[in-house]
Amino acid sequence: MLFNETQLWFKFDPSNRFVKDFYKVWDSEVFFLAIEDSLLINLYYSNKNYFKIPAAKTRMKKDVYFLFDIVTDVLDARSDHRRYDYIKY
Repeated sequence: MLFNETQLWFKFDPSNRFVKDFYKVWDSEVFFLAIEDSLLINLYYSNKNYFKIPAAKTRMKKDVYFLFDIVTDVLDARSDHRRYDYIKY
């Protein structure tokens, strides 16, 4: 996704660990692709390496934090970029 001339993306993971963990926690049927851009923009503007899902929106009724490494030195990138590599929740 290109936002304010900065390329934003979640690191590709063929196992889809981030998406699977997200659905374990988030109490909703909304498709991940429908909110992916919003999550990336939120991470970009907050300048943080995590985002929080409030207790009211989780299956376990507790606040849950998703943690990422922010990578800005990706080879062959032709513009500013931030890649978010999922670590854990």
